[in-house]
Amino acid sequence: MANIVYNDSSVIDIKDNYTTLYSNSQTSIAATVRFWILFFLEIPSIFCSIFLLYNLYLDRILRQVLNNHVIFVILIVGLFAQAADASNYLTYLHLGYVWPQTTINCYVWWFIGAASYNLLGMLMAWTSIERHIIIFHHRRLNTQKKRIFIHYIPLISTVLYACIFYIICIFFVSCQNTPDYTQL
Repeated sequence: MANIVYNDSSVIDIKDNYTTLYSNSQTSIAATVRFWILFFLEIPSIFCSIFLLYNLYLDRILRQVLNNHVIFVILIVGLFAQAADASNYLTYLHLGYVWPQTTINCYVWWFIGAASYNLLGMLMAWTSIERHIIIFHHRRLNTQKKRIFIHYIPLISTVLYACIFYIICIFFVSCQNTPDYTQL
């Protein structure tokens, strides 16, 4: 009977006094295939985001509706994440290492990835709460003062919280990190 030992970096299959090491640092899909799949899906995704932002920005009615403000911010954060995070990942898949190989590049990439994707989750949560308020408690948004406190301040504070939190956690940590440019 075979004993299989699994740790964070490999799977060791111990069978009849033979040890076979299977690396799980890469998925079963080759890096080249992953590069081309991501590349061909990333381009239409960026164009769709730009198209939606363009239409939301140019149409005055869509721009003024409270429902669309959070969607506008979600599209901006998502487009920023697509442009910065996915392009770095594509470069890594194409070259096999992180380029440029600087510590600040790794920190900025880490910040963009962590802050943008977690901010998108927080904004989606706020969107559902705000939709509930708009549908069931629309009288709470009938004056400018109420709109500021119930709509604008939570939206701005969510974005600021995520950015400030990840700036502090990533750039001002007390530990010393040494990046490995061949690993993600």
